[in-house]
Amino acid sequence: MQFPVIIELARSRLFLRFLTCTHALAALGICLAALPLWAKFTAALFLMASFIYAVRHYTERQPQSLWLYPQGDLGLVLPGSAPPPLPARLESAALVLPWLCVFAWRYDTNVPFAVTADTPKRGVLVLLPDSADAQNLRRLRLWLRWTERVDSGSH
Repeated sequence: MQFPVIIELARSRLFLRFLTCTHALAALGICLAALPLWAKFTAALFLMASFIYAVRHYTERQPQSLWLYPQGDLGLVLPGSAPPPLPARLESAALVLPWLCVFAWRYDTNVPFAVTADTPKRGVLVLLPDSADAQNLRRLRLWLRWTERVDSGSH
């Protein structure tokens, strides 16, 4: 594997469908619950706000690309920014499955870089099969497993 590995990411339609379905099921539960009308209305407003927040949070903070480096370093290119990527590190162990990758990241505080006030300092990235092409997702899974073994072997 030659470094850096650059993985272009796309918004996952599967994840957006999952958000929609879970909120729709919650709305159905609210409708079927034996609650007064005002409580149903209030719960529906909170549920709608939750859905809007979740979709906006996902679409605005989903990185455009990942740059993978040796020793667990990675770079993130966020929406509205351009390469070079902002330096980041894995925050904890990753969940790596053939159909799902989940990992937490945080910006490397040892490297000075310009960020705006609305730039997130840390986050969790959820990647489903439609988030990137299959070959790049395989490379990411390999890199995450390799990084985890290197980190656990060094302690």
